[in-house]
Amino acid sequence: MVLVIEIYLSFQFYSREPEFPTDIFALDISNAIFRDILLASIFMFFRKNIVHVKQIARNYFPVVVVSILWLGISMTIIHSFKLIYNVMTLIAVFAGVINNSILVLLACCVYMKWSNILAKITYFLSYFITIVFFYCDTAYFFVTSSHIEKILFDNLNNYSILGVIYTADKYVLLGIIMSFILLMLLFRLPKRIQPFHAKSVGIVMITLYIGFNFINFATVSIYPKVLLENGFDEESDIEKARNISRDLISGSVTVNLVRELRRNDERHITAASQLYRVAFSKNEKLLLSELGIEIGEKPIAVPNAFPYEKIIVIVAESFHRDYLHFYNSRIPAETTQFLDSLWAKYPHSDHYYTANKPTTQGLNSMFLSQLLYTDDQAFEDNATLFKVLARNGYDTVFLEATSQYYNDEFRAYKKRFGMNIYRAKEDLEKEGYIGSSGWGFHNDVMYEETIRILEQNRNKKLFLVTKTIDSHQPYPYCGLSKDDIPAAIHNQSNNVFLKGIYWENITLQKFFQDLENRKLLDDKTLIIVTSDHNPHPSQNNHYKRLGEGDLSLTLAPIPLLFVSPNLQPFYNFSSAAFASQIDFAPTLLGILGIPSPLEFSGKNMITVPEGRSYAVGFLGETIYYWSKDGQYKTDMYSEKDQNASEKALIHWVQDLYAKYFVGNAVLAIQ
Repeated sequence: MVLVIEIYLSFQFYSREPEFPTDIFALDISNAIFRDILLASIFMFFRKNIVHVKQIARNYFPVVVVSILWLGISMTIIHSFKLIYNVMTLIAVFAGVINNSILVLLACCVYMKWSNILAKITYFLSYFITIVFFYCDTAYFFVTSSHIEKILFDNLNNYSILGVIYTADKYVLLGIIMSFILLMLLFRLPKRIQPFHAKSVGIVMITLYIGFNFINFATVSIYPKVLLENGFDEESDIEKARNISRDLISGSVTVNLVRELRRNDERHITAASQLYRVAFSKNEKLLLSELGIEIGEKPIAVPNAFPYEKIIVIVAESFHRDYLHFYNSRIPAETTQFLDSLWAKYPHSDHYYTANKPTTQGLNSMFLSQLLYTDDQAFEDNATLFKVLARNGYDTVFLEATSQYYNDEFRAYKKRFGMNIYRAKEDLEKEGYIGSSGWGFHNDVMYEETIRILEQNRNKKLFLVTKTIDSHQPYPYCGLSKDDIPAAIHNQSNNVFLKGIYWENITLQKFFQDLENRKLLDDKTLIIVTSDHNPHPSQNNHYKRLGEGDLSLTLAPIPLLFVSPNLQPFYNFSSAAFASQIDFAPTLLGILGIPSPLEFSGKNMITVPEGRSYAVGFLGETIYYWSKDGQYKTDMYSEKDQNASEKALIHWVQDLYAKYFVGNAVLAIQ
């Protein structure tokens, strides 16, 4: 009956076409028939062996619980990615159920055979850890649309946990806790031990494990090729894209986490003491020039440089360019009314991209002008924006909302970035500020302290970076009651993202008003508004309502705005030029008339012609490139299917990293 309805709906759908696509219709029907045959076969097997199935379910109840839990997670992933329920998706689901319950099953078999206290503890721990991993991975999926990566462990500590707990809906947290307790209570041991039965079940399950994984691997590899060979080019490409999502269903979360825990993120990056540079060939230089990259090009001096004495950089957390109504019509105009007025009046970049993330990696690109990130960059005499400005008479201050103990930043940041003064949550508390919660102090406190520091340093040259936290994903913060939020925002199903964006808008408006009122925004002052990186492309429905397009990019455009009563250095600035965070430091130094260190990778945005501009980013092992002519990405450590331009780009990125340590020395000839 279901198959008949599906055939009818499919026919109705294709009948709208000017010419009925018989081949594609037949392909859809074939997929539906094979899927139903598979489901019917499974149903008949269970029905025929119902007595044995019930007995096995009682004896292996924790395994059943884990399997059902993964089925639910699979349905969530399928719904999120809008995967069709064809036979390939079902095979991925079955493979995922087996892959994610196999460790609990093996622990159960061990208990069945030995049934001692150690086996019992091992059985429970495998069950407990598997479910904990399910919870962690599912939460991570809702934010990133992928399995957990090493990035989580770099940022997992008590402050990040407290931030999520504080800002999350309390009923959601209560539901999570209660469901977890319930799942723990569902753990039970079989009343009777049947070692031979356990052995046979174990053999069957191992066979199914190998069988379903082999079938899943075969369908993933072969089916798109079969479609392509039979003339279904578009359907083949679609299936390849679907397979990426199906991998999230079929993969083992436990294996994924263990692999990521053991993974060395810097395994491909050579130690600084072993680096050397390889000269670019004539052809590589030509190919890079076509991308706008000129090898050996000397920085162009800025004739209209203006010596600002106060430079304040506001770095918002996880803030996308398209959070602004100025760029995105889906954002209600009331949400960013003040910010839009700044963008309409002052110089800004429309194509300024995240160069790396998360926060520390993004800041590394800003202040060290580097794409790649390693601990080796935090050496004593490293070149940083803070150090260059300090040598030119500026006091340098970094002010952040979170705890100084988050990722050991009070030591790591001073070592890496070299600011004169680092101040965090604990220092603000000593100043008498109260109300710190969750991630740390909120925007209103951060801007109040920024004003206080500016007033204290009226007669000094100052470079101040204020890093806020309220727009952090998940659960951005808004410190306003519903009566203070415009109806156009509040009425959108309590969209937490819109509220968080509006809070950013309101607090920045008050900050600029305070600057005016206290006469702190003069022609010797430059305010820069930007972000540490773009937010993760979340699957949250509230986030999706903000729009698609660039919002769904892994590395995406972020804000960059320059505000000052004196805009003399920006006469030649083009908002349409492409740039990324590695260009931040060279651009600021160019504005001030200060030469950039040779170690910096970026360019001065003001001196690059719009038609020759480009942006580059790096995340994981992938290089991203954008320009007016298009965008592409390439794996830095895989030579498969790479053209000459991509290989030249990889060489350039690797050379930039080496140059940061060895300068122009040890130049090898290719």
